[in-house]
This record gives sequence, C-alpha cells and structure tokens, in this order.
Amino acid sequence: MTDAIELKQEGELNAAEVVKFFDNVKNENGEKLTQSEKRGRLRFLFTKLYQNKAKNRCTLPKGKIVPIVVHRRQEGRAPAYYLNTARVPKEIILKAFAEQTGITYKNERPQAKKIGELIVSDVKHLFDNVKSEEGKKLSGFKKQDRLNGLFRKLYERPEDNICEIAGKKQPIIVERLGINNKTMYCLNSSEHRQEILSAFAQWADCKYCSEKEDAEKLQEKQEGELTPRECARIFHKVENYGKEYKKYTSEKLAQWFEYIYNNPKLNQVKLPNGSEVKIVVRRQSYAQQCYCLNTADEVIKPFVLKQIAEITKAEICFDNLCIKTHSKNALYKSILAVCKAEQKATKVQDKKYYRSYAQKAYESLSPQSRELTVTEWLQHIANQKRK
Repeated sequence: MTDAIELKQEGELNAAEVVKFFDNVKNENGEKLTQSEKRGRLRFLFTKLYQNKAKNRCTLPKGKIVPIVVHRRQEGRAPAYYLNTARVPKEIILKAFAEQTGITYKNERPQAKKIGELIVSDVKHLFDNVKSEEGKKLSGFKKQDRLNGLFRKLYERPEDNICEIAGKKQPIIVERLGINNKTMYCLNSSEHRQEILSAFAQWADCKYCSEKEDAEKLQEKQEGELTPRECARIFHKVENYGKEYKKYTSEKLAQWFEYIYNNPKLNQVKLPNGSEVKIVVRRQSYAQQCYCLNTADEVIKPFVLKQIAEITKAEICFDNLCIKTHSKNALYKSILAVCKAEQKATKVQDKKYYRSYAQKAYESLSPQSRELTVTEWLQHIANQKRK
C-alpha cells in the first residue's frame, strides 16, 4: 500500500519555475537542451531523483536531512514532483539538485545581450583554419557547430577565459539572454572588438582574418524583410538541413537561408512578368549580420514565400502571415500579380496557394466593399471599368 500524497505547499517549485536557474541540461546523446525540451528533461530528472531515495537527500547547515524532490498534489490536478523549497532555503535545494543530477546551478540570470556582442553566426567568416578535434579543417555548418562548441568550452574554463586589455582583465566569452530569454554564448566585443576576437583565435588555435572586417559593407535590413526567427511562425514542418537531430524551426530556416544564399542558381525566383529576383539577401541588423527573405516589396513577397516553402518542404500558415498595409497601392499590385499567377498555374497546389495568399492580402487591404472574397471584389472592379 502506497503512502498518501500530501498537498502541495506554498513555495514548492516545479520544473518550469526553476528552469532559468539551471544550465548544461542535456539529453541522452549529450546535446544541450533549451526551452520546452529543457523543461521536459528537468521534469524527468525530478522524477528520477525522487525515486532514488539514497540520492534524494540534502543535509542542511544544522545537520538536518531533508528530501530534495517531493511528490505533491494540487486540487484538480494530477500529482507532480516539486523541489522541496517551501521551508528550506531555495539556494540550498537548487544547488543540491544540480549536484545530484550533474547539471549546473546558476544563482543569477545572465544579462541581456548588448549591442556589439557577437554570436558565432556573426563572426564565423572572420575565423580561418578552424579544426575538428581530429585536426581536420572545417567549413560550412561543421565549422559553425565547432565554433559554437569552442565558445561554450572557453566559457566553462574561467582560468582560460581571460583577456587583458588596457591593464584590465576582461572575459573573452560571456553568457547572455537573447530573444525569448534563450541563453547564448557571445564574444565580449561590445567595447574591444579586435582584441577580443584576436584573443579567442589565439586560444582556439585558429586565424582571425581582420582584413575581412571591412571587406563587405552590407545594406541595413529593410522593413518587411523577414529573418529566420520571424519566419518560424509562418513556415511549419520545415525539413532539417544537414543535421539529423531535432532543431527549432528558426534554426532550421537559418541553415536553409545560408545554404540558399551561397547557391546563386538556387537563390532566385521568377516573377509573373518574367524578371528574376533573389530569395535570400544578406543584411546588417544593428551589430549583427543576418540572412533575410527578400520580402520588403509586397509584389515580390508571395513568390519568395512560395519558393522557400517548396525548397524546405514546409507548409505555410496563412493565419500567422502578416501582410503590411502601409502602401495600399503596392498591396493592390500584389493581389493582381498573384491572381494572374493563379490563372497561369497548372498544378492544383499552386492554384490553392495563390488563391489563399490573394484572399489573405484582400482581407489585410480591408477595402470598402461588400464583396467577401478577392474573386468577387476583382469581378466587381472589372464590371465598374466596363461601365
């Protein structure tokens, strides 16, 4: 007969409430987890530790032994596992849990990312001779993955993660919070860019190509151009590029955008008027370089989105698609171009896409008309012109 499960006490914390305090939470393959996967892994560790009575113990400063994880129930909810932080100092329990499960306890949250601090994708083109552990020179996504690993490795070695600048010791790699509170490792380059990049290259045994810093002056990101993160809500079921393990949609799209940009024959789409335009463009956004969809022009946008969906085998979610209405003339031209493309299309799925996009654009345009569909509206305009 099992013991009755006690009611949850105020102050006991679940996995979602403490996820921000832990780092280096990894799956069975040793891959570091973030967001929902990280929370799920913590719930698993809660359960696993609770079931191990010998390890689920914490000795307080006065010698009292208390459990780290407790099993509780709330009215109207299924029983769940919580950290025993109701009457025990939270820091003691969090630290004990981290020690027993082999993860890292962080008693302070990272600062927000500063302008000028650089992630790997910003600077990978500036480093040459990046090698694998076996000594093989890397390129492309393998080079990027290796640099990400080196950023993390150096951050976790405080004795090496030091650069002396103007008589002061500065960390080379810092941990920061990005969009959606996702932690990332950045070069501490907001004030001393070249010194920090040089220090990292020396530690990583690669070459910092400072001559490339001014080799390419990129155009500023334009309104309407979409980054991978902004596209994540629009494109569903994006196929992985290169890697087999699971990635978030924005990360998959980032890899696809870079691949498409570096393949000129693939990086183009033909418009109904016969002209060709780029699908992906490279831009400067604040202190970062990024790949964006060439969607600033509303007339081009539907054809760029369609081409990206076909390349990545994705589905477009029209509910999440935002169509700008600052230029109603451009939006009207876009509707006409899409409707003409629908008339010329021979495939059913192509016709369906063009019709759906035209209807979405028509609803965004919000014309003063009683017609409910774009087809009815265009027919009304044609009738008006005949009179």
